[in-house]
Amino acid sequence: MSKNYLVTSATDGIGRSIVEKILSESRDPDDRVIVNYGHSDEKAAAFLAANQKDENKIILIKADLSSYETMLDFVHEICLKVDHLDYIVCNTGISAYGSFDDYTWEMWNKVLTTNLSIPAFLLKELKYKLAPGGSILVMGSDAGVKTYSSSVVYSVSKAGLIHLAKVLVKEFESCQVRINALAPGFIETAWQSGRTDESRERINKKIALHRFGDPKEIADMAYAVLHNTYLNGSVVQINGGYEYF
Repeated sequence: MSKNYLVTSATDGIGRSIVEKILSESRDPDDRVIVNYGHSDEKAAAFLAANQKDENKIILIKADLSSYETMLDFVHEICLKVDHLDYIVCNTGISAYGSFDDYTWEMWNKVLTTNLSIPAFLLKELKYKLAPGGSILVMGSDAGVKTYSSSVVYSVSKAGLIHLAKVLVKEFESCQVRINALAPGFIETAWQSGRTDESRERINKKIALHRFGDPKEIADMAYAVLHNTYLNGSVVQINGGYEYF
């Protein structure tokens, strides 16, 4: 039976790798993957070009998921495209680096809204769109499990998102839908491109595998968590053994 997926912020980085993993595993020609992106048309075009053989399975929707109003518009468009969803991956996230003293009210609220409030209300709006046996994955972070002082608001937002996955288990019980969180560590994405060699070396010394993760490794785990039918309310850490020794 065909399945419908939704992955937010998914034309680059970890999100793109998750979509490409889904497409590589898809065997039903009627499977559909709603791929959201917020800003870069260039990255969206590059994503489509790289996945041309599966273009009939991809539904690309541009929506900036940083406000309640645009999120509601996005939900409306989803409902026009598919009659149900089987899997949702909430992957949208932003950060703000700097000292706690430098935060503004606006900066703090923008990160919390984008990383926590919008995913929560997106799931609220789509709750009854999910088919029984469906599955939700929220993309947390190792920064939401441990204390990352380099980005206080990001760490707080991801901790909240991880806890959201736990407390929503009961809410989705009657729908027969599972919800879990994934908490990646340091992964080779555009977020890490500006990191200095000294910073990278310092971090690698704290990782038992002594390297950053590959987005494809996160995608493999994300796919496994989505489809494990007995995993519910769990937080799966995938960080190469960061600070385990």
